[in-house]
Amino acid sequence: MVGASGEPLLREARGYGHPTVSVPGGARVLGGMRAIARAVREHAIDVVNAQSLRMTALAGCARRLHLVHAGLVATIHNVADRSNDRLAKPILSRLPDELVFISRFERARLAESWGGEERGQVIYSGVDLPAPGSLEPLDLSTLHGVAPEARVLGYVGRLSPEKAVGDAIAALPRLPEDVVLCIVGEGPEEGALRAETRRRNLERRVVFAGYSREVGRYMASFVGLVLPSRREALPVVLREAAAIGLPVVAADVGGVREIVVPRETGLLYPTGDVDGLVRAIRSLLDDPSRAATMGCAARERVARLFDPKQWVDETEALFARVARGA
Repeated sequence: MVGASGEPLLREARGYGHPTVSVPGGARVLGGMRAIARAVREHAIDVVNAQSLRMTALAGCARRLHLVHAGLVATIHNVADRSNDRLAKPILSRLPDELVFISRFERARLAESWGGEERGQVIYSGVDLPAPGSLEPLDLSTLHGVAPEARVLGYVGRLSPEKAVGDAIAALPRLPEDVVLCIVGEGPEEGALRAETRRRNLERRVVFAGYSREVGRYMASFVGLVLPSRREALPVVLREAAAIGLPVVAADVGGVREIVVPRETGLLYPTGDVDGLVRAIRSLLDDPSRAATMGCAARERVARLFDPKQWVDETEALFARVARGA
């Protein structure tokens, strides 16, 4: 694996014993190209799969300079900052042999931004489905002092402005007293969210669990998942929730509808509409049987769309095609 120094996935790959190469960051462009070229030579790499704009640019320019003789596939997870769209167009339209998008939404959005036809193909990444009941819920009473009879809603993800976790906190006073919000994650908004919790006197109803490696067990402890984001491409957390049959309430943004079919596999509401969020949560809580049915339907949907074997087969076929043309 080739990546930027300190990148979490790079550290994880090392932990599993995979060979890794750190690419110099910042303005050290030539050093980055040389690091990629060295990795391609030393490991006899036939196809480079770049996972970011920067890596696509480095690998593509290295090919133009004949430092690298390998195919290039760019996988687009999310061009998060839309000011990058103009930068993305010359990189993605000229340098890689193939484009892969993880969501139909992002492919369509970039095509609209560039004023042209949709390019590349969508390959959904696979999701493993745990066996029903195999994830043991956490004891939130012991861990966080949550009342045993509480109904716990969860948020899982980064605490950053575009996630709008404050909307979930704002909704809480208008929900029954036994409803608790458990926030799993960390990020730059944590201080502001804690302050908002204190301002609303909700300290006993909001749990800040921080970063956890037991996200699945946290979700198994929830009655529902809330995702109030302002912007999303294809949220991993919604796929993880669906994989265990956890019902969700999510803001209707980005590629969320590729996972959540309204009123069939979850409930959607207009982003930023706290009234709509409250109504959706109340609907979920007031009819547990319907919520469970939606959770089961969500599990069936991700099993069909995000099948790991299909992901591997489609990816291998693409790489083989690119390798033959390299």
